[in-house]
Amino acid sequence: MAVSAGSELDLGVWTVTEDKVRQYLNAVGDEQPAYFDLSMAPPLALSAWSLGALLDQLALPPGAIHSLQELETFRGVKFDEEIHASAQVTKPRQRGNMKFLSVGYTLTDRGGEQVQCGKSTVLVVDSVEEESSGMKSAQPPFTKGGDSGNGGDQFGSMPRVSRTISQERLNAYAQASGDANLLHLDAGFAANTPFRGIIAHGMLTLAFIGEMMTAELGRAWLETGAIKARFKGAAYLGDDVESWGRKTGDNDSRVEYSVGLWNPASGQELITGSATARAALA
Repeated sequence: MAVSAGSELDLGVWTVTEDKVRQYLNAVGDEQPAYFDLSMAPPLALSAWSLGALLDQLALPPGAIHSLQELETFRGVKFDEEIHASAQVTKPRQRGNMKFLSVGYTLTDRGGEQVQCGKSTVLVVDSVEEESSGMKSAQPPFTKGGDSGNGGDQFGSMPRVSRTISQERLNAYAQASGDANLLHLDAGFAANTPFRGIIAHGMLTLAFIGEMMTAELGRAWLETGAIKARFKGAAYLGDDVESWGRKTGDNDSRVEYSVGLWNPASGQELITGSATARAALA
């Protein structure tokens, strides 16, 4: 790591252009019309750009992977707005052969108003054997016939998003986000990591959940969405993945969901988490 714990990092200023948003959406395969109807950036695109800028300064080992991601949106960001990003690095935590590094980030507009904050936790594994067995274990998120509390539909009623992981998509996402980790791009390098092959960017797979939330909530998600996600498994080249979500709570101020991403062929759970947004906006 090129910076010390407790460091305040200036991640720069960028303009959220329509072209920049379109490049991101094309990379993740998101065709929801809400972004262009409202001239507004996806919340997870803002997080992805922040993480890309952060990786330029942290000098992490190329095999480092995303472990946890949180974000909270305070207002929507319109096309052609100028956004400033800053971050703070916390002290790394060691657990066995694994090191966890958490970085909080804040996005503000030209007037200094906070538009989003979040936290990314990255995992660095020191040895191959111990971690490689756990990353590919099948852990189905649901059992057939299980009761989710949503009319017997264990997946909930939210619109599902399905994608196939291809190298073309990973290359496009690396260009759109600035995350050029060799684990996602170089087969020779990836073969010598705990994953034994190329895997998808965590933030790419999380974008599929973001698309689901946009389809479900539209403007309310883009202006007030929040998510806490844990990355539990890897999506490999050729894998088909699918999002799921179900409402778990609703009150006067916020609606709450349980969300995730899984590999239907293997039953492996890839992401689990929770998402909220303000009650539907007019």
